[in-house]
Amino acid sequence: MKNKILIALFVLCTTIANAQLTTNLIVNPRPPATLSKWAITQGTITFVANNIAGGARSVKIKTTLKSADGTEVSITNLNLAPTLVLQNGQTILNAATVYPLEMQQFTSKFQNALNRTGKLSADNYQLCVELVEPATFQPLTTPKCGTFYLAAVQLPIGIMPANEQVLDIAKAQTAIMFRWTPLAPRPQEKVQYRLQVFEILENQQPMQALRSNQPLLDKNIIAATQFIWQPQGILGNVNDLSDDTISIAQSVKCGGCKGWNGKLFIWSIQALDALGTPIGTDINSEGRSEPIIFSVKRKINLKH
Repeated sequence: MKNKILIALFVLCTTIANAQLTTNLIVNPRPPATLSKWAITQGTITFVANNIAGGARSVKIKTTLKSADGTEVSITNLNLAPTLVLQNGQTILNAATVYPLEMQQFTSKFQNALNRTGKLSADNYQLCVELVEPATFQPLTTPKCGTFYLAAVQLPIGIMPANEQVLDIAKAQTAIMFRWTPLAPRPQEKVQYRLQVFEILENQQPMQALRSNQPLLDKNIIAATQFIWQPQGILGNVNDLSDDTISIAQSVKCGGCKGWNGKLFIWSIQALDALGTPIGTDINSEGRSEPIIFSVKRKINLKH
């Protein structure tokens, strides 16, 4: 009988103590996919704790993240989590405190994706937060939950110059227009588009040029989806060979160009966030478009 009374008193005291702590949670419905940005992005998570006990209260924050089907993505390692002291009244906490990335334990599936891309996959998620006792990890408040959605990212696609397009040297020496589709869906922050153009040298594969050559053009364009490049002499040596010095044998050296003499180029567009980090996907972590090959040539008369 005595034990039952003690248990009842403990439950009553715990209930009263819990009633002296109330919480509220607000989660951005479209947060950044890159988890490391949560701590530095205003409004990602807002957690409000009200302490009406009349004195300071020590607590730990337990945060659980789940996917739409209920699969656990991560949970706070309470052994590593710091003890917070809530003063009397209202305390407002952000993502840096509520979801410190270094203190989250991820399941293997999501840990592998995080190691590879630093991001969560496109899906619906639920984030739940509660306060617990620092020593026993017993809950002090009921979990408060919020949902958010991460849409699949459509990377930019190069439009102009088109793949295998031939540009007239007379016009290209003055200006070359590059155009591409925007990143979709459009994020809240401004996107940087990194435009790179490489020359494909003789006996060189296009992807080899992209990976190893120094870019002729390397430009970050903020928000816009087009750029006019003025080569300013970079293409000038295309005219070094006059018509009467070209033979069929020399024509073959330029890849079977059949009467054209010029240069080959490869270009790509890469989506970057405000910090210069690639906005990639699970498949394409670099956030780079499919590279496009184009040429700048002039008409010649073949000698037999």
